[in-house]
Amino acid sequence: MASNNSDMMNELRSLQAQVMHFKDLLSEEGEKVAGEARGRAATLLNGAGRKAQDVANYAKDEAVSIGSVAREHPTATSTALLTAGLVGGLIGYFLATSSQAPSHSPRRWL
Repeated sequence: MASNNSDMMNELRSLQAQVMHFKDLLSEEGEKVAGEARGRAATLLNGAGRKAQDVANYAKDEAVSIGSVAREHPTATSTALLTAGLVGGLIGYFLATSSQAPSHSPRRWL
């Protein structure tokens, strides 16, 4: 019986050692995967930052270009803005007058 108990204890110790070994392996793999993910995320964020800077520079360049055109041709600029405003106002007016007013009757089903 003592031999049987000793065998069981040895087997339990062996199983415990194997579990600890697997735990260590999983921990190492988890650290490796996390490191790779951090590296990829850093690369993506760096690329996104460069793209955002490029977009901001493009928008700034276009704004400067539009500003210089407006300064060189103030009459044409004001005419274009006035025309756009009038067209927008007319479109809004026609849309507002073409739609029917909602019925406020309590008997909407009739």
